[in-house]
Amino acid sequence: MPSFHKVSEFVVNRSWIFLIVFVLLLFPAIYGYNHTKVYYDLSNTLPEKLPCSQANKMLDENFDLSSVYMILADSDMEATDVCDMMDEINAVDGVSFGLSLDSALGRSVPESMVPTKLVEDLKGENYQIMMIGSDYAIASDEINTQIDTINAIAKKYDSASMVIGEAPCTKDLITITDHDFKVVSMVSIAAIFAIILLVLKSASLPFVLVAAIEFAIYINMGLPYYTGTTIPFIASVVIGTIQLGATVDYAILMTTRYKRERFEGKTKKEAVQIALETSIPSIVVSALGFFAATFGVGLISSVDMIASLCSLMARGAIISMFVVIFILPSFFMLFDKIIIHTSFGFIDKSKNQKPSMDTREEIPA
Repeated sequence: MPSFHKVSEFVVNRSWIFLIVFVLLLFPAIYGYNHTKVYYDLSNTLPEKLPCSQANKMLDENFDLSSVYMILADSDMEATDVCDMMDEINAVDGVSFGLSLDSALGRSVPESMVPTKLVEDLKGENYQIMMIGSDYAIASDEINTQIDTINAIAKKYDSASMVIGEAPCTKDLITITDHDFKVVSMVSIAAIFAIILLVLKSASLPFVLVAAIEFAIYINMGLPYYTGTTIPFIASVVIGTIQLGATVDYAILMTTRYKRERFEGKTKKEAVQIALETSIPSIVVSALGFFAATFGVGLISSVDMIASLCSLMARGAIISMFVVIFILPSFFMLFDKIIIHTSFGFIDKSKNQKPSMDTREEIPA
């Protein structure tokens, strides 16, 4: 590795430049992070050569159907109630068909005229199945609204009925993961915050380090919004936790050296420059290794979800490297006084102690 003396010297002497860059990029990064589009329908991310992808394509081309899902209702429902329910469901926007055994037979044909085997296929001991065809794509806002409407109709006729299938499952997945991912992110940040607080024995460093780390994550996850890229729904929690873990290693490495140099009596500028210069080689090697391990997979994977995640991890490694090398030392320069007075181990108090009053010169007799 070459010497990084000039780089560290430039960063320390021009730290105000990187603080301005931080301020200018912070709000666009947060906005992009909060508005990046995600997808939940994983079937469309599979290679087109797979049989399931070809079947879905033929279904869409020949029958103009985006999704089919079902209702499970009480098998003892009156035929007239089933027909009324199907009439209401068929009137819902985007429903191409609503079909059950009773609605297919009509109100005038008794079920006893239908072969027993066919009835047993559609009606069980407790439940009967009803099919719903939708013109809307899975995981879209339109089909989620449609499912809510159909569920309300079904509950009106049978309070124990259930709307099931891929589309309702995906709708539930959206609701569950949105809550879970927020909780996971909060817990991860809190855990990192607590580790930094306990290990470095500082009240201010957790805020400084977490701010730099989250800034790198916001940039990485916000870029898809500005490039018009839709990412898998699990990307936010996967990238958020992995990049958080990788970046905190870089940050703690530099912070511990900065702490040691300040304890040994170096000035703010000297301590930050030494910490940066000695940490850059380890940070660069680690980040480039992480990049190399994920970038290739992102290029060659035929499964879009895997390619997207690996590409985000590769890009996140590089972004984290630049943030720790350029932004974090600038934070140290700006908040040095606050850090050393709110942390243990930054000042060697033994060097500032006054001579003991018990030490006296002997008076000649």
